Amino acid sequence: MRKAVFDLLNEAQKKMSGFAVYMNYQFIHFSVQAEPAALLSVEVELNSGRMNLEDVADIMLPKDTQFGIIPKSQSYLFPICKAIGMVHPEYKIEQKSMDEEEYPSSNTDDQSTDEMDNEKYILCTMPEVTKERRDAGMDYVKTIYGETLTKLDTVNTVYGAKIGKALTQPKDNEIEEAKEKLKSMHDEHLEICKSYREEKENQIEEAYQDYLRRQEEKVSAEQEKEAAHSETAGKRFNMDAFSGD
Repeated sequence: MRKAVFDLLNEAQKKMSGFAVYMNYQFIHFSVQAEPAALLSVEVELNSGRMNLEDVADIMLPKDTQFGIIPKSQSYLFPICKAIGMVHPEYKIEQKSMDEEEYPSSNTDDQSTDEMDNEKYILCTMPEVTKERRDAGMDYVKTIYGETLTKLDTVNTVYGAKIGKALTQPKDNEIEEAKEKLKSMHDEHLEICKSYREEKENQIEEAYQDYLRRQEEKVSAEQEKEAAHSETAGKRFNMDAFSGD
């Protein structure tokens, strides 16, 4: 294969890979589970300038749907909360005491229990996937997926034309072989994007079903509580009637 064509195919591969990676990155930003990559775009504004979150805090995952963010200085608490809220307004952001029950177990040996109790960390909880959020998530994934496929098709078309121009005096089947290689590359990235889409859709659907189960459990618990209350009230009524006789 000629070097000019080889270079064009490499360019096309980088562009397609970039589009696939960026699509998945956008999926991560529709928060369902706590995925550290979703915090990469958070920049904390301090007196010294803007800093990446990882430079001013340690990040833990106490649960699949929560980030525990431990600031490297207590003075960073408010700037970190503000920075996360700007990028992810959907998160529930709380400041928690670093006591033994709540702290996501990242204390160092040189810190006493009293020191830990007086310090705080930030707990970020992902929003519940209600029906409205499920539908919005599915629409979002479908839209981003469609936009990415269009970009992949464009790369395939543009670089197919560039390869044709690069081979001004092609040998037998040389253009066809190069374009077949390009198409194979295109199809491979289509499958990658499809797998990312299915993974995100499954994540959203599982979170929605988990929400429904918890709602059913809550309703059942309330019904049991009401039934027990009614039974107790009925017994009290009977005893009062007996006492009256």
